[in-house]
Amino acid sequence: MRALPTIRHLQYLSAVADTGSFSKAAAQCNVTQSTLSAGIAALEDLLGQPVVDRSQKRARLTPLGADTMAHARDILAQAEAIMDRARQGGAPLSGPLRLGIIPTIAPYLLPRLLPVMQKAFPALALQIHEDLTERLAGLLAQGRLDLLLIAFPYKTRGLAHDILFREPFVLACPRGSWDGTPPVKTEQLKGHELLLLEDGHCLRDQAVAACRLRPAATSKSFSATSLPTVIQMVSHGYGMTILPQMAAETIGREAAVDLFPFRNPAPHRDIGLAWRTGHPRAAEFGLLAAAARKGLRRGS
Repeated sequence: MRALPTIRHLQYLSAVADTGSFSKAAAQCNVTQSTLSAGIAALEDLLGQPVVDRSQKRARLTPLGADTMAHARDILAQAEAIMDRARQGGAPLSGPLRLGIIPTIAPYLLPRLLPVMQKAFPALALQIHEDLTERLAGLLAQGRLDLLLIAFPYKTRGLAHDILFREPFVLACPRGSWDGTPPVKTEQLKGHELLLLEDGHCLRDQAVAACRLRPAATSKSFSATSLPTVIQMVSHGYGMTILPQMAAETIGREAAVDLFPFRNPAPHRDIGLAWRTGHPRAAEFGLLAAAARKGLRRGS
């Protein structure tokens, strides 16, 4: 029987492709660097050609390595599916579940969501990974995450999703600075400079689109990676911003911030779960979404 690459070989190659580093790839695979290097060398012996170009500081795949990786992604995804189907023989939503969640949701929703999940599915072992939507979607496509908790609208090609709830945006201004009458009309924001998260955060794009703003309405001299930083800038009089309601609800009375609702139909984003289309645990993810909706509704 002809010798073939193993799943482990392909996992090592995938890790090198993702990280561009043998040391980082070894850490990702929970092995020593020498073990990973030996695994890559064994794969190259099997194929008869190099799969990694080691001549530069950053490890890059050779043309054969890139072609191998294209097939390896599918093989690894199928191997994950085998394990997922095996887990289905036990109780629904038991064992590890790798959940990706974005920073504009995690600190505000997890304190409410985690107790709901623990009560509904005590055998579920959540592994949380926080990052921007685009990077989380990449990890999901690679099979390194099972499920995402993200904000919509978001291009969901290759993804199935289940919306948990609709969240309105609110206008946050330095105390006493807004002279309009609430509720706010989105047209009233024209001419005002807004403090928003830096490019790459889907909340920035969603807020701009939902409020029908032009890029010129957003600050060119301000860039933040977190909502708490934006809120601090508003509190100290540097400008106004658009916040999701869950973030606005965390602002204490001591902060010098006024919050105003928008006139209906209010700009909003939808919060939901997303997973790879055809995932063998899709039915379980539907159960989780239903439990989350029910629990969050009771806690609201």
